Amino acid sequence: MSATKVVIALGGNALQEAGTPATAEAQLEVVKKTAKYIAEISEKGYEIAIAHGNGPQVGRIVLASETASNVTPAMPFDVCGAMSQGYIGYHIQ
Repeated sequence: MSATKVVIALGGNALQEAGTPATAEAQLEVVKKTAKYIAEISEKGYEIAIAHGNGPQVGRIVLASETASNVTPAMPFDVCGAMSQGYIGYHIQ
């Protein structure tokens, strides 16, 4: 018999806590708490897929890229999206 499959969609609150600085370090602390809940679900035998939003994260990357455009070319939105997905995945793992 196969394990029950569960999709966990992480929204902004699971990745960034309101009222905390929008830093990678602060996000990592929130993700650590979130990962504990995910681990508890996994320990119960569920097969898990994780999805996430990245609105605040990709927004900051786009703003940083546009702000630095006088030093280096700004990255297009799809590239910024990939960058945010990469670092969110890095934090989750």
